[in-house]
Amino acid sequence: MKKKGGNKKGGKKNRASIQQDPEDNGVSKMQATTSQPPVSPTVAKSAPSAREEVKKWAARALDKGIQGLREEFGELKRYCPPDMQITTFQAHWDAGRNRYKDVPCQEKFRPLDCTITDFWHMVVQEETETVIMLCNIKEKGMDKCAQYWPLEEKEVKTYGDVEVTNTFIRPLNADEPNIRLSILSVKWKEDGKEKTREVRHYQWIDWPDRGVPPCKLTAMALLSTVRGTKKPIVVHCSAGIGRTGSIVAIEFILERLQQGIPCEAMDEILKELRSQRPYSIQTDLQYLYVHRVMLFYFFEKYKVAVAAEDLQAKYKKFVEDYEKATA
Repeated sequence: MKKKGGNKKGGKKNRASIQQDPEDNGVSKMQATTSQPPVSPTVAKSAPSAREEVKKWAARALDKGIQGLREEFGELKRYCPPDMQITTFQAHWDAGRNRYKDVPCQEKFRPLDCTITDFWHMVVQEETETVIMLCNIKEKGMDKCAQYWPLEEKEVKTYGDVEVTNTFIRPLNADEPNIRLSILSVKWKEDGKEKTREVRHYQWIDWPDRGVPPCKLTAMALLSTVRGTKKPIVVHCSAGIGRTGSIVAIEFILERLQQGIPCEAMDEILKELRSQRPYSIQTDLQYLYVHRVMLFYFFEKYKVAVAAEDLQAKYKKFVEDYEKATA
């Protein structure tokens, strides 16, 4: 298979690794949690202002509260970039290569059964080492995604000119049995020579469509595990906006806080995400989940940055209101 031309997407050169310094500036280093050696995590020093930015982010979320955050999301629920171009998406709709008509692909960004081969060509072209899947093949009796990789251990599947072998399957770790890791061996020919790459496929199996999973540190454990790669990471669910937008938002916020970049204006963060993927974060519950996971991480694991008594009291109420909202 010849490598496709065009501009190759580059992985982030300094992917943030949230860390706990000896002085504890309020943002902690997240270590990889796989028993099988993962790619080495990038170790990044937190910016001196990281602790203060964590405090400001947490204070804003708690001052808004559950109702305020719901109202904020409601104002932006259908927001899309004003200059969004979807000409190709519209022109090729009849070809059946898009799952949802109301979830457009932008002109500047590009699996159904008929696109599985394209998917693996993308993985090869972009030198991807990591795929994060946030859905099941079927949910509530409805097709949500094509079976685009060999499901069973030692199973081999051929997709066009790409051969994929599932060499190993296990849970992410003992604490996260709902994330299934498959080590895939991907083979193809390039300029007459056989090439092979290992791809790690992580499937989160208990995150409901348009809903939220239990509030644990599963998202943090998953992001910690994959953060070391410098290659582009493929993240998808069914439509690629709800669950995918939520997990990408969590990482985006963590990276900004790590670097000491102001991040409390979450409505602007949502707009930034949607400038790259329309309708990212699909529901108000997913918007709340992003805040809940971040607050859980900071308050339960790294209290020094947010130890003020007034914040602790507001956090307790936030948790109570969140439990009611998601019951």
